[in-house]
Amino acid sequence: MKAFSARGVMPRLMSASLLIGSAPLLAQDVPKTQQVQTGANRAVLPLKHEPRPTSSAITTQDLMTRLYIYADDSLGGRDVGTEGHFKATEYLAAEAKRMGLKPAGENGTYFQTLPLKSRRVDRLSSFVSGGTNVPLGSGWAFSGMESITTNDAEVVFAGPLSTASATAISADQARGRVVAYTITSNENFAQAREGRVERPAGSAGLLFILPPQARGFLGFFLQSGLAVVDDSVPSDGRLWVSDSTALLMFGKSARLLTEGDVGAKLNVKAVVSVTAPAFPARNVVALLEGSDPKLKNQYVAVGAHSDHVGTTPRGMDHDSILVFNRIVRPGGAEDSDKFGTPEQFAEINAELAERRKTQPTRRDSIFNGADDDGSGTVAVQEIAEYLSSLKTKPKRSTLFVWHAGEEKGLWGSAFYTEHPTVPRDSIVAQLNVDMVGRGSTTDVTGAGPDGKPLHGGPDYLQLVGSRRLSTELGDLVERVNKDKKHNFSFDYAMDANGHPMNIYCRSDHYEYAKWGIPVTFFTTGGHSAYHQLTDEPQYIDYPHMQRVTRLIADITLEVGNRATRPTVDGVKLDPRGSCKQ
Repeated sequence: MKAFSARGVMPRLMSASLLIGSAPLLAQDVPKTQQVQTGANRAVLPLKHEPRPTSSAITTQDLMTRLYIYADDSLGGRDVGTEGHFKATEYLAAEAKRMGLKPAGENGTYFQTLPLKSRRVDRLSSFVSGGTNVPLGSGWAFSGMESITTNDAEVVFAGPLSTASATAISADQARGRVVAYTITSNENFAQAREGRVERPAGSAGLLFILPPQARGFLGFFLQSGLAVVDDSVPSDGRLWVSDSTALLMFGKSARLLTEGDVGAKLNVKAVVSVTAPAFPARNVVALLEGSDPKLKNQYVAVGAHSDHVGTTPRGMDHDSILVFNRIVRPGGAEDSDKFGTPEQFAEINAELAERRKTQPTRRDSIFNGADDDGSGTVAVQEIAEYLSSLKTKPKRSTLFVWHAGEEKGLWGSAFYTEHPTVPRDSIVAQLNVDMVGRGSTTDVTGAGPDGKPLHGGPDYLQLVGSRRLSTELGDLVERVNKDKKHNFSFDYAMDANGHPMNIYCRSDHYEYAKWGIPVTFFTTGGHSAYHQLTDEPQYIDYPHMQRVTRLIADITLEVGNRATRPTVDGVKLDPRGSCKQ
């Protein structure tokens, strides 16, 4: 699941200083006999698991085999654009072919390649306002995939940016000038950052003035990294400045500016180089054709995301992270602002001393993503193998999509729904499976609208979005759970309108929902290993995960076989708008 922060900026994955080691260590360096304890029943699982042939049934053994392969250190944390993620998609495609699924990607393949580019900022880029050189990273920055050059272009203030993005100045006022807006809300910040503000015709560029509390984002805009660039994702460059730079440009504070104010001449040379990554980022798309001659042209989409967040540059003590997060950061990366008390560190050190009596130090550098979203990825594989083995296939076709780049900002699902390989309006529902491997009583699975922590249990499962677009789909999920005796206790707390964690907007289902496709997001929720080095396959609750997978398989069958598609009776979203739960 994509990390939470203000409008998609990933939080730092922080660790206390005592946890930092000196060198990375890969799985092959770890004794295979070392064992760990996991789950409420303290079942012992190995660090390594010998793979076995999978069956048509959805079993704990199959899930273990698949997940130990998929979350192995050899895939390097499956960061999109890396060799590890490339190998992961090769594995998914090979398994889809073995199951007899039809390729449903591009050009008769199982792959849909994202137009991924690597961005690198030239640190010699310059910004001169009225003859004064402004320091890069503290006074100004730039975003986008295009370099920016201005020569003695005046800056003109067009007012606070509104969600309508209408400028309050005339075309004559904008012509040849850099047009500046102030950022006053999270919504218009997202609007500007995501490229949904059009540059006025004839202007020399766009510039956004950040409020004092947001000047730290200047460093974020300078980060080199990857981005998806296509017609649906504007890539034009745009300038960002601090409030102090605005004072330099206009001679007065941004809060005192009025529309039409003209400031100093700007000479900007913002240089960015764009190259293709070493390895392509790919969605894996496969199809189980329906058995009904008419209904097979409709699709039940079942998906998960195939990527995770890669590696750390330095190795860390695995057990220290495990214990530290369980005691100090029970929400993992969600709790990255918690640093621990002296009492907590006393508890940590005591537990580590006890562990060292029986377990050697194990250094770790790889975010394996066993739960996020190895669990969803292999659950979708198991559903595919089960459905493909049925003598009578579902009447509707089943579309399996393993999305790339979810962790970067829902890249793969956004690209797939912009460029679907089947007609978009023929997708009757999307079932999203992301983090379904935990959910024990000791896991902090999230927080209620009141901020109080939620905990899992033997029958725990979170649902998000299942009635937001289609009451009928939400009712169907409940009915299958009851009639098929899955007996889950559904937790809808994280689906509340206005929930501060914004879960509805943070996984791949949203990219389908925004086009009016009914969705249900299945998850067992958060835990202390979320976006941590300790998210490894030996900590997964496989019997619970098997139950969740079987439930989703039965729901897929029910949607695939019913006479009519789920009715959309909820409020439709703006596919070009910002997501707000």
